[in-house]
Amino acid sequence: MDKMFPLRLFTIAALLVLTNGYAAAQPGGGKTSDSAATKPKPAKPAKTSSSTTRTNTRSTSSNSAKPANRLSSTPASIDGKWWTSGNDFGASEVIFTQSGASVSGVIHYTDGRTGTLNGTLVGKRLQHTWTNSSGDSGSGWLELSWNNFLGGPWHNQKVRDGSWTLMRVEGKWCFQGSRTRIRTVTHNARGEISMVAEDGDQEGGYLEGPWVYLESDGQTIKGDFDFRANRVNWSSGFYWTWCGRN
Repeated sequence: MDKMFPLRLFTIAALLVLTNGYAAAQPGGGKTSDSAATKPKPAKPAKTSSSTTRTNTRSTSSNSAKPANRLSSTPASIDGKWWTSGNDFGASEVIFTQSGASVSGVIHYTDGRTGTLNGTLVGKRLQHTWTNSSGDSGSGWLELSWNNFLGGPWHNQKVRDGSWTLMRVEGKWCFQGSRTRIRTVTHNARGEISMVAEDGDQEGGYLEGPWVYLESDGQTIKGDFDFRANRVNWSSGFYWTWCGRN
């Protein structure tokens, strides 16, 4: 027998043990480089999320901006009858006729004069020109500061810094704020008032600048409009609040 045979057997056995031990030490899923390749890439979800967020942001921003633009370009409504509430324009009744942004008006002065007005309403501001039967004319603007109040400057060759304020009076007024006790008010070009209560009772009165007077049973009570012209405080201690046009 070859004397080297046992040594060779020992060497082979040692090599087998080392080889099996190295294989058992490898990761169970395969090569180490494969584990990195199979990890989910965060880039795609991040791009999708970011893209969605940007799209939603643009969509929300765009949608929120559009209504604001539409509102700002929509003219207010001043159609109907107004009363000059006090200034240097002259006591008068003005009846506006509005078609979109175009406005025309007929002016009836308490002294019998008449006039016409034409203008354009942008937002809540009416840029206008007017003429009357006395040969006067002028231009200016009126702004709808509140639902029942118009005011602004005017000028012509004689007047450089005139003012003109108007208010709604003709319409429905709620006694003590109650919608079950509605007073229906009308007036004519001379400022004469007719008021009909919910029970059919009628009273007369008149307008004088920013005040309204009612006459009943031989007595006269004075009403003072608030600055928005949506409430009348009476000298008798009662009040009316605006309930809307006829």
